[in-house]
Amino acid sequence: MGQAYAVTAEFYDLLQAAEQLAVSGRLLDRWLGSPEVGVLDVGAGTGLAVSLLARRCAVPVHAVEPAASMRAVLLSRIAGQSEVLPRVRVHARNVQDLGLVGVADFAWCLNTMAGLDVSDRAAALRALATALVPGGRLVVQRPPAHAADGRRDLPSWQLGGDLYSGEVVTTPVGADRVRWRFSYRVSREGALVREETEVFDGHLATESGFDAELAAAGFTVVGADDPDIVIARR
Repeated sequence: MGQAYAVTAEFYDLLQAAEQLAVSGRLLDRWLGSPEVGVLDVGAGTGLAVSLLARRCAVPVHAVEPAASMRAVLLSRIAGQSEVLPRVRVHARNVQDLGLVGVADFAWCLNTMAGLDVSDRAAALRALATALVPGGRLVVQRPPAHAADGRRDLPSWQLGGDLYSGEVVTTPVGADRVRWRFSYRVSREGALVREETEVFDGHLATESGFDAELAAAGFTVVGADDPDIVIARR
């Protein structure tokens, strides 16, 4: 896991931060409430949501990110923020191995469950349940229910006269898996300067199947939101 996102980390914030921040802000406005114990950000990535959570809450923030490249950006993001540093603890491990007990009353887990197979998802959900206090709220993005061949352009941005752009191509792999191929490009005056790619394999789960996985881990589903977000209580 430590080498995953080695390519994507360079481009993620520039190409995807605006969209991700808009989604995260909307979801937190609706579901965060007022945590009193702590908050848990699983799959914290480059720390976009960590910064939002730290600004909105006065409680400890546990950021779980096993990928070293993404974690490096996260740490750079909060470096020098004297009001945030004492409250953010970074966990360089997989959620399945988290080992935290009763540290939070709000947990946040986006863009993570699709990367886990059934066994690892079960372990991850159990770890989340253990980390939450009774009554704690979980906002989690379920894996996709199906995958169809497709291509989507990522947002593009000008940086110093260079054009940074990208795309993601989705390919079904058998009946219950999916592969995402991310391509990132830097162009100058219409000529390609360089191109980098990274491939991620994911797992599918039906809505009812994932709800059953949540229930088996000790959660009760209490709401839903877009994109493919489930709200559950411990």
